[in-house]
Amino acid sequence: MKHFDVLDLAAETRDLVTQCEVTGKQTLFERQGRAVAMLVSYDEYLALRETIDIANDGALRGKLEAAEDEVRRGQVVLVEDLLE
Repeated sequence: MKHFDVLDLAAETRDLVTQCEVTGKQTLFERQGRAVAMLVSYDEYLALRETIDIANDGALRGKLEAAEDEVRRGQVVLVEDLLE
């Protein structure tokens, strides 16, 4: 992974990063009309990674599905029980 200091970027790019960081505004980068990259805030990136990790964790997905079944039946499910 490459790392860049925001201050080393061009002013227009720094503005895009600031908008992303402060407001959550995303920026799509295209090449010849085709999407090639997306600028998202670091917090949003972490949330997306967490979602991917959960989706790839079969055991946790199974617990979540079982919990959803219990909720549909009117039973209470504690988050702590899912994480055991």
